[in-house]
Amino acid sequence: MNSLSNANEQPISHNRKTTVLKALTFLRNFSLGTLLVMLFFSCNKDLTPIGLDLFSAEELLSMGYTDTASIVAYSVTDDSVYTANLNYAMIGSMYDPIFGRTTADFYSQVYITTSRVRFGTGAIFDSAFLYLPYQGLSYGDTLSNMTLRVYELTGSIIDSVHTYSNRSVSYDAENLLGEITFQPRPHDSAYFSGMMQAPILRIPINQLFGDHVLGLDTTSLNTVANFKEKFKGICITAEPQNVPGKGAILVMSVPADASTLVMHYHNSADTLTYRFGITTDCSRFNHYDHHGYSDAAPLLKQQIEGDTALGSQVLFLQGMAGIKTKIKFPGLAKWFDKGKIIINDAQLIFTQASPPGVFENPAALTLRAVGATGSTSPFTIVDEDEGSSYFDGTYDETTGTYRFRLTRYVQQVMTGGIDNRNGLYVVIPSASYAGTRMTLNGTSSPQPSVKLYLRFTRL
Repeated sequence: MNSLSNANEQPISHNRKTTVLKALTFLRNFSLGTLLVMLFFSCNKDLTPIGLDLFSAEELLSMGYTDTASIVAYSVTDDSVYTANLNYAMIGSMYDPIFGRTTADFYSQVYITTSRVRFGTGAIFDSAFLYLPYQGLSYGDTLSNMTLRVYELTGSIIDSVHTYSNRSVSYDAENLLGEITFQPRPHDSAYFSGMMQAPILRIPINQLFGDHVLGLDTTSLNTVANFKEKFKGICITAEPQNVPGKGAILVMSVPADASTLVMHYHNSADTLTYRFGITTDCSRFNHYDHHGYSDAAPLLKQQIEGDTALGSQVLFLQGMAGIKTKIKFPGLAKWFDKGKIIINDAQLIFTQASPPGVFENPAALTLRAVGATGSTSPFTIVDEDEGSSYFDGTYDETTGTYRFRLTRYVQQVMTGGIDNRNGLYVVIPSASYAGTRMTLNGTSSPQPSVKLYLRFTRL
């Protein structure tokens, strides 16, 4: 036996005691240093264990790591998103080979821009154009031709009713007010009225509009309130795209100074122009239709129709009230049964299943709680309060991944501070006006699957 094991049989000299104490101190410091080095080099620079200075070396040595936490995930359709009175008009139709067809219609009031409008004696319509400025964004293939049509509303837009993307208003589908077939140029300036204009779409409006407006009595033209009783507004629809891989959704800046309907006319005395406006006072909303995903890929259709087990293979996300993914961690709440645990770092990693192309992947994803009825909660996840750079969710082009930090969330689930039974939703941010979509590897994909990486300390 060595001297340490014979300590009860053989007295130790003062020098030997000093040597032993130095050795124990060295081992303690070495263990702590080794652990910290391992923690540093075994993870990337963003993995920063929390509270290491609160624990002794022996406690730090008990820190654990796992990436085998149970995960259940599957995709579901979204019911609707809020689109009332946004600063964007989404208009168009696209046919994604994976997600199928999506169309976006825009409904808006159109106001007179002056009070007590008078068109003069014998006013006759000459021409009119609806101007919609491009916002600069678009989704899909803008090299495809698209056809837009303008109709007069027969029903009124009511702010308290027409707030979500699954709403619509009746319109006179038998009498077209305007139509254009074109190839979108969301970034190109346009030449008309004798000069170059910022990127803008100009839709010809026909005589039906002119005859209606010029035929109104003076009372109807005295105030905005009176005018909108006689002319309730317009609906702009897109002809559905039926060719896979073709079509686009355009994003227009409405309302804006340039979002206007300009009518040219003449009366017995002069040739004149009058501008009607789509202003901030006009009630307006977007309507989105994914056509029941009847044209979507079979794996997507089967999953949203109830075969949730397919979430183990691939997951789907789409903006514009399309698809979101539900994710649960069924085993986390039981971890505390095995003793007290402190979560030092928790990271949820998703990996893309398809590269970006004509139909764009989102630059970021986000997480939201699931409400008691299955709705998406507006409240943020607790870790999001730490700031976007900490919570993350942005796309990493190098690794093809989206990462979220959920350290506080996981800790509270384990201690019962958060009810995890309903899980979380993975959604595309700003889905009210984002036409991006995403496919992700599932929970048991042969490619890098969804993982929850945990670093923890057992107390």
